[in-house]
Amino acid sequence: MLRTRILRRTKERGGRSIMITSALSGEGKTTTAINLSLTFAKGFEQTVMLVDCDFRKQCVHEVMGFNSDRGLLDHLLDDMPLSDLIVWPGIEKLTVISGGKTIQESSEVIASPRMRELDSEMKNRYPERYVIFDVPPLLVGTDAMTFAPLVDWIIMVVQAGKTSMAEVNKAMQMLPKEKVLGLILNRQTAQAEAYPY
Repeated sequence: MLRTRILRRTKERGGRSIMITSALSGEGKTTTAINLSLTFAKGFEQTVMLVDCDFRKQCVHEVMGFNSDRGLLDHLLDDMPLSDLIVWPGIEKLTVISGGKTIQESSEVIASPRMRELDSEMKNRYPERYVIFDVPPLLVGTDAMTFAPLVDWIIMVVQAGKTSMAEVNKAMQMLPKEKVLGLILNRQTAQAEAYPY
C-alpha cells in the first residue's frame, strides 16, 4: 500500500511534505490528494495539512464542499497571515488551505522567494505534520517541475486508458527520481493501484 510506503520512507529518511501531480489534466490527482489526506488523518491519526497549489484550476474546496474566497495566493501576493487561511473541514487532524484566486501565470509565483519562505515556514512550524500539495500536471506547464525542489517526496497519478506510456515517461523524466515515491494507477473508478518507481 502506498500509505505504508510513505510512512516507512518518511520514517527512514525524514521529510513530510508530499507533492501530488499527474502527467495530464483530469487524471484524478486532486481526488488522490484528498483521499491520501483523509487516510492519514482518519486511518493513521496523523496530523495532515492539504494545500491546493493548482492555482490555474483549483478545486480542492469544491470536492470537499466548502467555500474558497481566499487562500494561498492571498498569502503569497497580498501577505495575508497564513493562520487566516487555514480551513478545518470538520475532520479531526485535517486542515486545508485553498488556492484562493485563480491566475494563469502561476509559475512565477511558485518560483518566487515568497513561496520558498512559505515552504520553510510550514516545515518549521509543523514539523510533525504531513503537508500534501495538490500541484498542476507536469505536461501542461512548468508549475510542477518548479515546485518539485520544495518538497520532500512526489507521487504521480496516471489514469488507465488515458495517458500513454510515452507521456508517463516524459513526465517522470521531469522529476527528481530520488524523490518519487511511486505512481498511482487510477482505474477511473473508486479503486486505484500504487506502484513504486
